[in-house]
Amino acid sequence: MKSKIALITGPGLNHRYFVNRLNREFPIECVFIEEVTYPNFNSSSPKHREAWEWFFRRRKEYEQKTFTPSESWTRKNQPRVIPVPTGQLNSRDTLLTLQTQQPELIILFGSSLIGGEIMDQFPNRILNLHIGLSGQYRGSSCNFWPIYDGRLDCLGATVLKINAGIDTGEILAQGTIAIEGSDTEQSLMGKSLILGLDLTIQVVRRWFKGAKAVLPVERDGKLFLKKDFTPDAVSKVKDMVESGHLASLIKTHLETGKKIT
Repeated sequence: MKSKIALITGPGLNHRYFVNRLNREFPIECVFIEEVTYPNFNSSSPKHREAWEWFFRRRKEYEQKTFTPSESWTRKNQPRVIPVPTGQLNSRDTLLTLQTQQPELIILFGSSLIGGEIMDQFPNRILNLHIGLSGQYRGSSCNFWPIYDGRLDCLGATVLKINAGIDTGEILAQGTIAIEGSDTEQSLMGKSLILGLDLTIQVVRRWFKGAKAVLPVERDGKLFLKKDFTPDAVSKVKDMVESGHLASLIKTHLETGKKIT
């Protein structure tokens, strides 16, 4: 299969899993690693501080167990790695580097929004792996907000073409995760990424065979930004876990097979 793929992602272990999973299946021309800054919340509430530390401790434990093995996988090649400083993804340097590489396909995961100049230079060649159902949740942490809202049926992933909006492009693949009784808040979120990579691999294989059919976009989901992911929101999910409410939601989901409405 002929392919010349560029990836644009972040520096975290989940981002490395994204690169490793795709590079196990396809040669990757280059990987842009964007340094991303997140809002720094200094809550005065001991409850919120405890919840914040609890959440990220559990996320680190889950990701190390689930994603670290990918670091030793055999890959198709050794792609060029290009660091991108914070705020420079849409810089002239990035554009010139992409023009030099001339990828046939650019795939984003966990990066900043791509600007119009890059989109104009690579029309219909930029895809985004969105860890969420774009018709329900758009933007950041869309594998968290369905848990927060108690809408486990909305945990999933979408592969879409990018446009000028946020997760509003044409959908190439979409699916929901398989939920099990043993799931935690972290495994529910992690399964969304794992499913997203399954879908991305399917899309890339079809793409280079010339199959680029899209699914209908019925509506744009609610938009969440990085600043919305606060200690208060994390504290609510911690309470859901420790009170047994999340386990009850999982049980109900498994018993009723609840569908998205």
